[in-house]
Amino acid sequence: MQPTDVQVQRTLAALEVEPAIVAGGPVRGIPRDTLDVMLRDLPAGLLEGLGRTPAVRQERLDEARDRLEHGATPSSDELADRIVGRMVCDRLR
Repeated sequence: MQPTDVQVQRTLAALEVEPAIVAGGPVRGIPRDTLDVMLRDLPAGLLEGLGRTPAVRQERLDEARDRLEHGATPSSDELADRIVGRMVCDRLR
């Protein structure tokens, strides 16, 4: 699946701004009119659903515990990929 131009623009905008949503409160660093445009096309209930989603997925936690228990450690490349992926995801939140 290839991202649309709008998705790319929204992602780039999200990466340029400080963490935007703080405990469901106001959005920092994004003008209200820009935010309205960004949020206009979201499916109904998406943000509420995301708010109810746990920060840590239980299956991922179980998987990590299993790897630790059996002495399996990720390679340096795998760790680097995970760190970068986590940073991107955190900035998008």
